[in-house]
Amino acid sequence: RREAWTCYRARASTTDSSRRQAEVMMPPQEPEKEEAGGELFAGDRVMANARVMSTCRIGSAIAAGCVAGIMGMEGLLGFAFFLVSCVLTSALICARMGSPTMAAYFRTPGQVWTEGATQGLLSFILFWTLMFDLVHIY
Repeated sequence: RREAWTCYRARASTTDSSRRQAEVMMPPQEPEKEEAGGELFAGDRVMANARVMSTCRIGSAIAAGCVAGIMGMEGLLGFAFFLVSCVLTSALICARMGSPTMAAYFRTPGQVWTEGATQGLLSFILFWTLMFDLVHIY
């Protein structure tokens, strides 16, 4: 059984992709060809990495929203706290994966900083207002 937070290499050959698909347990797909660089990407691995990033970002946004609500942050201070927590989460993910090897896991290295940010923002706002209401209003 694989670790829940494992990222799979997105750049792979066709034979390597079909061999690893059994481990990922997703329907088989042929690697997609990127138009600009002509590199091969395994679509199932790209989706798995995006799902892991999104889960991590949402989890950290929920924790940050709870902290912001309990601390009583209001207005732009709360959104600034979200941005700080988002940057910190991305930096920790980059440190965990190793900056030189990030390009092997995503189509663009910028996905580490942006993947799941909108979903994270919505989760942050939900838990920020919930905890603020529970602690400071009731």
